Order: sequence, then structure tokens, then C-alpha cells
Amino acid sequence: MRYYILLLCMFLSGILTMNAESKAVIKNAWIETNVEKNDQPGLAMHFDFDLSGAKDRLIGCQVMFFSRPGGWALRDKNNKYRLSPSLNYVAAFDYFRAKTNDQKIENMSIFIPAEELHLNYGHRYRIYVQLSIYSDPGKNGEFLAESDYLPVIIDMTNPNTIKAVPDYSGSVTVAEAEEAAKKRRNGEVAASRPVVTKDPNNPEASTPEEPKTTWSSKKIKRVSIDPATFWQKEEVDSASLPKVYIE
Repeated sequence: MRYYILLLCMFLSGILTMNAESKAVIKNAWIETNVEKNDQPGLAMHFDFDLSGAKDRLIGCQVMFFSRPGGWALRDKNNKYRLSPSLNYVAAFDYFRAKTNDQKIENMSIFIPAEELHLNYGHRYRIYVQLSIYSDPGKNGEFLAESDYLPVIIDMTNPNTIKAVPDYSGSVTVAEAEEAAKKRRNGEVAASRPVVTKDPNNPEASTPEEPKTTWSSKKIKRVSIDPATFWQKEEVDSASLPKVYIE
């Protein structure tokens, strides 16, 4: 009798483990600029997170790139760093199989060559990076967590050199991005966000070349819209959209 009770307990325990809800909490996220991999300059996104209830599940870590927090995602042009076959957004990924139910993942790193952002030469761009975590990624995947939107400057003014420049103006939370989008829908103009290339925690450190102007969300002429962004496919008045680049 005890044998059957033990088997029943093991069976029920297995079911509970299989049906356990996977969770992830992002503890920290940051961008490393001017990284080279396979002789390609680019940037690496790093994050630490806690994972629970995910033993034996495939965990997908995804990075996407936006013209503004919660705004238009940068568009892929060559099918190399792409969100999916049917969605032509620039994205980078990494995957691993969770070995235990509770894991602390430190310094998960995802690299993308700067040229794979498909930005046009001749401008400095501020873009925003967001990291997301999924279990069993795919059609039946489960969303677990997402980071704030992290700013970074991509300097494309020199056709021979692409630079990724730190932007210390501060991250934007998902809630803040949603609130800003709501204001835009109501016709309100978002406040300008200054470019900060000097680390406030290390002001004596060497500073990359300062961009000449600051990012602005004021109305602009239709001809100023950069076709490198997903704006090209949106059926909206482009005069109400902000510049993605810093002239």
C-alpha cells in the first residue's frame, strides 16, 4: 500500500512540476558599446535575471531596437537579424535550457553588429533597446519579463566607421513609454530629452565626441523622416512624428 501511495505522490509531484508557472525577474540591464565580434563593430546587451519554475524548458532571450520607447521598431532589410519570417523587425536572440527550477543568470550577453541596425550614414541616431525573456519561445511560448527601454547613440557620420556611443540620459520604463504614447495620441508634444554622453557616476572618464544637437520630438517636415525606420509603413501623418536621428 505504501508503495502505491509513494508512486501516486511521485506522479502528482511530476504533474505539479510540469504545470509550474515559469517566472523571470530582470535585476539589471546595460549596454556595452564599441564591441567587436568576428571583426564586426557593434554593441552587446547584457542583463542579469532570476528564473524560477522553468526546469527543462527552453528559455529565449530577445533584444529589439526602437526609434523611441514603445514606438516604431527598426526594420530588418537582409533577413539576418530578424524577429520572425513574417515580422521584419531587427532583433537578436540567445537561448538556453533551464537546468533547475531556480536559477540566477548573470551577465547574459547578446551581440548585434551595428550595421545590422540598418541605419543610414550621415547621422547620429538615438535608439532604444529592450530585452525580453520567454519560455518555450514560439507560437505557444510564454512571456516572462521585459526590461526598461535603454538609450544608446549610434554614430553613422563617418561612412568608414560606425560608433556606438553611451547615452546616460536614463532608461525609460514601460509604464512611462505607455504614458507618453497616450499623450501623443491626445495631441500633446513630448518634452525634449537631452543627450548625455558623460557618465554621471564617473565624470572624470574620457567622453566620446558630443553630438551637436539634442533629440527632439517636435513636429518635423515629411521629407525629414528617415526610411530606415518602420515609420515608412505606418498610415499616419509623418509630420507629427519625431526624428530618430540627431543631426
